[in-house]
Amino acid sequence: MRRSGSRRLSRRALTLLSTALLALLTVSSALAQQPTRITQEADKMHDLYLFVTFLGLVVFVLVTGALLYAIVRFRKKDDTLPRQTHGSTLLEMLWVSIPVLLVVVMFAYSVVVLVDVEDSAEPEDLTVHVTGFQFQWQFTYNLDDLGTRSVPGSDETIQILGTGTDEPRLVIPVGEPVEFRLASNDVIHSFYIPSFLYKLDVIPGRDNAFKVTANKTGVYQGQCAELCGVDHALMRFSIEVMSRDDFDAWVTEQSGAKLTAKQP
Repeated sequence: MRRSGSRRLSRRALTLLSTALLALLTVSSALAQQPTRITQEADKMHDLYLFVTFLGLVVFVLVTGALLYAIVRFRKKDDTLPRQTHGSTLLEMLWVSIPVLLVVVMFAYSVVVLVDVEDSAEPEDLTVHVTGFQFQWQFTYNLDDLGTRSVPGSDETIQILGTGTDEPRLVIPVGEPVEFRLASNDVIHSFYIPSFLYKLDVIPGRDNAFKVTANKTGVYQGQCAELCGVDHALMRFSIEVMSRDDFDAWVTEQSGAKLTAKQP
C-alpha cells in the first residue's frame, strides 16, 4: 500500500513538474524572440503584448491546473459509478461569461492602446509611399516632402525598388515623425517591421497609413507578413535609421537634388 501510494505521488509530482517546465519554456522562448524596440510607439505596443501574454498565461495555468486536478482527484479507482452531473446553470454561466469578459477586456485595452498610438503621433516631417506587389516592394520619396529644391539633372522623386536578389533599403531620419502610405498593385500584402512592433495590411484599392518616430539608429529587417503567393518569402527589405545629416547626404546622393530649408 505504501509503495503504491508513493508511486502515485511520484507520478503526480512528475506530471506537475513537467507541466510547470513546459509553461516556463514556452514563456521564456517567447521573451527571447522579442525584437529591439526602435520607435516611441513600440513601447506602448510592448505593454499591450505583455498584457495579452499575461492574460493568456493565467488562462493556461488555470485550465491546465483544473485538468490535472480532475485527472488526479477523479481518476478511476474501482468500478463504482461516480456521481453524475447532468446540468448546472451556474457552471454554464461561468464558463460562458468568463471567456466573454476576458475577450472584452483584451479588445477594450487594445482599442485604447491603438487609438493612443495613432493620436499621439506628431505631424509628419517625411512621407514615404510604400507600394507592394508580387513579389517586391517599392519605396518612393517626393522631393517636395523632403524640403528640397530641384537642380538641373535631378529627379523629382526617389524610388527604391527591390529585385529578386537585392532587398530594397528604406531610409528614414532618427527622431522625426515619418508617415508610411501603403498601396498594393495586385493582392493583399502586409508591411511589417518587427522592431516597430506594428504591422499594417497593404490592400488593393485602399490606402492605409501610419506614423512612427524612430528613436534608435541602426539597420533593421522588414518583410511581408501576409502569404501573397509562391515567392512570398522574397518580399524582404531593410530599414536604416540614420541621423538627419546622413539622411540629407543620402537624399542628395540618390537624387542629385540640393537640400534647402522648408518654407513655413
